[in-house]
Parts: sequence; structure tokens; C-alpha cells
Amino acid sequence: MENRFFYLSILSILIIFPFTFSSAQYNGNNTCISVNYSYTNTSKLFLNPNSPDEILRAQSLPLDDIFSYSAELRYRVSEPFILGLRIEYIKKTITHKDDQIPVIDVTFGYRLIPVELSVYYFLPFSTENFKFFMGGGIGVYFGDNIKDIGDVHSIEMERKFAYGIQVEVGMDYMIWKNFSARFQMRFRDPEFEIESKYSSDTVNYNGKTYFLSNSPFITKTNIDGITFTLGIAYNFNI
Repeated sequence: MENRFFYLSILSILIIFPFTFSSAQYNGNNTCISVNYSYTNTSKLFLNPNSPDEILRAQSLPLDDIFSYSAELRYRVSEPFILGLRIEYIKKTITHKDDQIPVIDVTFGYRLIPVELSVYYFLPFSTENFKFFMGGGIGVYFGDNIKDIGDVHSIEMERKFAYGIQVEVGMDYMIWKNFSARFQMRFRDPEFEIESKYSSDTVNYNGKTYFLSNSPFITKTNIDGITFTLGIAYNFNI
């Protein structure tokens, strides 16, 4: 996808950027643990990603304004390099009409757990209290599809492996001793496909019974928005 060319360009800049840092930028600490709250502005859910019809294949439901929680461990492995390992939990649903039973509201959505490994460095103009950084890395994504029709739910049958890259910029502000507030912006573009089927071939709604297809169906999720993060970090030495 076109966004990935942008990400690769940023990662190239990160690799060739001159590492002119001083140990004072770390305030003597080499380890950091943070808890974070994030907002992502857009994502898409494709209901017919493998359809031979190009129009159906391109149709998607917008799932916007996504909030998530994450935790991250960072460790300074050398003077210029900091490694970060982040795990996040994302869940987003919307209510929408389904073509199969248009009289019933259907809950569509996804759950996603990104596990991302990043490399960071502090920018040279960082100060004792303001730590500006850039970074980038890779991620693997574990997720499942949500499609609920009344008391009938989707059951995962097969999940394709999903991976991606991300680039990020941010700032830590030292607020008190070893504690800092984190402000971060991240660009990523993960997508994953899941094959599911309904937990039952009938659903009861307002005293009526409706029949559902028992054939498996495939959905694709693409989280292509910008993620803004606020966090609290504890910095220490090991």
C-alpha cells in the first residue's frame, strides 16, 4: 500500500541520522516502563475482500475514533540505541444493517492485539526535562472479527498472519524525579484477514426466526489512521 512507501522512507532517515547524543539525555537511567492511552482516527472493515466483483471488494465500513490501551518497556542497549517492546489492546465496533437480514441491526468490529518492537533515539536538541525522540520498527498483529446478529456470534476458523511497520515521533517531559509524561504520534498500516462462520444458522428476533448462511465468510481489517498517545512513564536503572 502507498502508505508503506512513506514509512520506509522515514525508516531510512532514521537509519542514516547521525547519532550525536550525550548520556545526560537519559538522566542516568537506562530502563523505562510506561502505560498509555491512545486514539486512532480511522480504520476500515472490508466485508467482501475476496469478491471477484471489484466494487464489492473495495467496499468497506468506516470504524473511526478508536481508543486503546498499551504498555511499553524501553531499554537503552547502547549510547545511541533504545529498544522498545509495546503491547496494545484495541477493540472497535459499530452497528450496521446487513444485506442478509436487513431488518436486524448487526454489530460489526474487531479486536486486535499489536505487539511491536521499535528502535528509538533521542534528538540532539533534547534538554534535561524535555526528551524528544524518533523511532520505527516492526509489529505482529493478533486479532479476531466481531459480527453479532442478536444472540448469534461469529466464530473464528482461520486467521492469516499479519505484520507491519511503524514510525513514530514523540516527547517525554520529566514531571517529577523518575516520572515523565509521554506524548507520541505513530503512523502504521496493519491489515489482517480472518475466516469466520456463525455460531448458529438461525437467529430469533422479535418473535421471528431468521435463517443464516452456514458458509464461512472472510473479513479484512485495515487500521490506516494516525495514532496519538498520552502516557505516564517510570524511569529507572538496572
